[in-house]
Amino acid sequence: MKKIKYSQDYRDKIRIIKKDLDTRFDKDVRLAVFKKINDRIQSIKENEEIGISVREMFGVDTDYQVIYAAKNYIFFRIELDEIFIVNIYNEREDFMWKLFGIGTTSQETEDYWKE
Repeated sequence: MKKIKYSQDYRDKIRIIKKDLDTRFDKDVRLAVFKKINDRIQSIKENEEIGISVREMFGVDTDYQVIYAAKNYIFFRIELDEIFIVNIYNEREDFMWKLFGIGTTSQETEDYWKE
């Protein structure tokens, strides 16, 4: 069975998520959210085919796959001897822009929000 390796970006993001959850909710909520995330990541070890291909879903030339857990998209890739967790994005984040530089909002929306 392959081991799981986490990128520094993922680790940094997890710290931010923990801090945010601790600020807004109690410890039990944070523990429940992280249990869902960790269980979902562990499920990749049991079934490497569980992820959705980013290439097939979005037409981006990458070997990344994505799974969804606790309102977050978790991006990973399967390597020869490990499962590499690339990053995690909340469902409200524009992960296509942050990961691949692909804009997903219309010019009209950007003009309205002055972004």
